[in-house]
Amino acid sequence: MRDAPADLRLRRLAAALHDLGPRPLFEFLREVEAGADVRARLEAYARLPAGFIRENGGDQFQPVAYAVGGRANG
Repeated sequence: MRDAPADLRLRRLAAALHDLGPRPLFEFLREVEAGADVRARLEAYARLPAGFIRENGGDQFQPVAYAVGGRANG
């Protein structure tokens, strides 16, 4: 059985990450997929100001824009 205080901490960290929105969750997952320590990243993301991120549009993905009739550079 898991340690109750550790479980409660993990729940709080998960809730804090969820409150940040889909974009920060994506960034978190990308970091973890690249090999970052899950607990360390959760702790860091939990310290982020959710209200500030939301007020400045950082909680959502930017719309994808496609060029119509144009040619891709490269």
